[in-house]
Amino acid sequence: MKKILYLSGSILAISVLIIAGVIFSLTSNVFGDSTQSTDEIRNVTEDIRLLNLINGLELDEEQMEFIMEKAKEAEQLKADFLSEVNGGNSDIAAVMQPLYKLKTQLMNDQNVPDDLKGQVHKANNWIKETKLAYDDSISGLAEEIEGILEPHQLYCLETYVPCLITPKAGAAGQVAGSEALVRHLTRIREIPDKIYNDREDQIVEQTFKRVKQHLPKGYVMDEQAEKDWIAAAYREVRNMSDEDFTFKKVELAEKQKSRYELPKPEIDICVKIERFLLNPAIISLLESKLDTATF
Repeated sequence: MKKILYLSGSILAISVLIIAGVIFSLTSNVFGDSTQSTDEIRNVTEDIRLLNLINGLELDEEQMEFIMEKAKEAEQLKADFLSEVNGGNSDIAAVMQPLYKLKTQLMNDQNVPDDLKGQVHKANNWIKETKLAYDDSISGLAEEIEGILEPHQLYCLETYVPCLITPKAGAAGQVAGSEALVRHLTRIREIPDKIYNDREDQIVEQTFKRVKQHLPKGYVMDEQAEKDWIAAAYREVRNMSDEDFTFKKVELAEKQKSRYELPKPEIDICVKIERFLLNPAIISLLESKLDTATF
């Protein structure tokens, strides 16, 4: 399975940074230069999310052993790749020299000579080919894992959303339904009128903050207009009769949910396998599961 690497802007300028970007993409984490405490938080939460997936998949012994073996192979492939791009291969010197020269030229606002352009293009091609070979190897491992999973397990993986607490028995991750929103709207109806009228702005503000937490960074919207929309939706819910609310509560929840839903791109299941089942952290978890499981 080939993965296409897209380069934007000037090839010459980006080539200088591409090795650092490749290494960073494989070694960085959401906390950046994290302290020991944040490392511990990240590691524990990652383990919990992976365990939710493992439990939801209901893997048998052979599947656990197979996934664990492929995760170890992926870990070794990553180590070999990083060693190669960090100087473990004799080709790296030929790659770095023109990139350093180009960096110097750009720092001094000098014209880039044609021979250096050719060397940079050659170096850039080596980088892309090396990364592509690594990606292809990892994709091959993911395809092998896909081949040993049952249809219901593939569906579970496809719909899996990382979470710390599974919403209900038998779920691997967050549920896409509207049950939580229905419960929330029910609680909004149950607030006494005097308390709600006194605290409406605060209640709407709290809801808006929760909405923002689930939106992607950089999502653009008119904040005051959204708060006004939330307030109007709550008033509609509170003014409904019990009978109307009973019949329309799911529809109302779906209406609120769909307002902030973004279109979900179609994702190759192997991408999720690479992210979760080939995660190095899954190795020790599966080992512990195998030690304590009774199949």
